[in-house]
Amino acid sequence: MIEMTVPWLPFRARAMTLWPLILYKPAVRRSVCIQVHERYHWYDQKRWWVLPWFVMYGFWWLCGYGLWRPIDKHPLEREAYRLGRRCEELQRP
Repeated sequence: MIEMTVPWLPFRARAMTLWPLILYKPAVRRSVCIQVHERYHWYDQKRWWVLPWFVMYGFWWLCGYGLWRPIDKHPLEREAYRLGRRCEELQRP
């Protein structure tokens, strides 16, 4: 796993996983919950193999997830968002 800070990411993303890289915008690099979300994608891409994962991600995107349906309902985003929200709940005082 190679984690890097980059000044710009497409699609208004704050972070992005392109196995074996995890790219973060500087403003969110130290966010533990975003790291949890992206590391889930890293392991998921490794488990599915990278190319099939991206093919399925694109297929579901074209089916409307992220376009007119909420991105957190996307089948390959659901668990990552759930883990990120759980992380945020645990960090609240």
